[in-house]
Amino acid sequence: MGCPFRRIVEELYFFQGFKLCDINLVQKQIKIYLKRRRKTGVCSECGTHCRIVEEAYAREARDLDIAGTPVVLCFDVFKVRCRCGYRGVEKLEFIDKYSQYTTRFEEYVAQLCEKMCLTDVCRVCGIAWRRAKAIDKKYLLKQIVDLAQITPKRIGVDEVAYEKGHKYLTVVRDVDLGKVIWVGIARKKETLDAFFLQLGTEKSRAIRIAVIDMWDPFIASIKEHCPLADIVFDKFHVAKKVNEAVDAVRKHEFSNASTEERKEMKHKRFLILSREKNLDEQKKDTLAVLMEQNKTLYTAYLLKEQILDVLDEKNQLMALQRLSKWVQNIELAGIEEFKGFLKTLKNYMYGVWNYFKHQVTNAGSEGFNNKIGVIKRRAYGFHDLEYFKLKILQTCGARSS
Repeated sequence: MGCPFRRIVEELYFFQGFKLCDINLVQKQIKIYLKRRRKTGVCSECGTHCRIVEEAYAREARDLDIAGTPVVLCFDVFKVRCRCGYRGVEKLEFIDKYSQYTTRFEEYVAQLCEKMCLTDVCRVCGIAWRRAKAIDKKYLLKQIVDLAQITPKRIGVDEVAYEKGHKYLTVVRDVDLGKVIWVGIARKKETLDAFFLQLGTEKSRAIRIAVIDMWDPFIASIKEHCPLADIVFDKFHVAKKVNEAVDAVRKHEFSNASTEERKEMKHKRFLILSREKNLDEQKKDTLAVLMEQNKTLYTAYLLKEQILDVLDEKNQLMALQRLSKWVQNIELAGIEEFKGFLKTLKNYMYGVWNYFKHQVTNAGSEGFNNKIGVIKRRAYGFHDLEYFKLKILQTCGARSS
């Protein structure tokens, strides 16, 4: 090998305490042999150079490929005994104590895992599925910001389904950071309790706003751990409940409609549930014809439009006045499908008032839910929920610097 090329190779394969000795192609693998520069090893506990070497043994480790050919490093490792009391494998800067892969190879695998599914990573790197997953989990744990580093003042709590059959993950985000800070399994009071216990009493009591759905287990947990926090009900959740009531009216009216009326109502769900201001002129005309034919549906539609306008109101006092008037309109309308919603709303009115006070929502969680959906489609494997949680935090959470 010429001097310039040898210098390049030596630079690429320079590892602290070793020097390049030889390179061979063995059974479709490039084997790079390293020779020790010293007869001492570094203590894995205190970092001292240990003169007492109890044993030396040969070790091989997978490194980054060259031109698509796997590279294996071959070198000797010392078992040392240190004055600090440590007795075991020495510390090497280019590989972890018990790993079969160099640090830079593991970092490469972890980088691929962030953008690709495990099956593709295994095919590219030529390693087993379990190995790739173990490497990714190891590096994910290093990346994720611990709750000890975060002091949230405003949190948003939402749930995301990870499997059919009402199986959920609870997702907590820091509203000010705009990042997911914690993921728990299920959506019980105990689930959110675990978050607050991990966050700590002092930080939990410092939370001033919690944006959630009208979900009693979460409400109970927040009241217990964050006594000073205002509970805010997400306006989009309120809007969703109103749309459900309107859709129930639509279904009821459709079932009681004549054949001719059904033809007009068919395939109009999207129109009825859409905001009028978002419709073009043609769709507005179509909707107007439908509303003229059914007074009950028209009333339900108007009630829906009214509350959505109220939820857009920025002035707190004006919003509360308009909300009170809207409640009166529902009572006067006497539409059965709205009665259940109104009962629910009255029970949770404090959270709606707090929305108008703080004007904060869980809108950011929708973007996170889309990203979580991408993670699910990459099939990281729901049999390992801890891994799934780490992938969510990697994609939607804060990173360690």
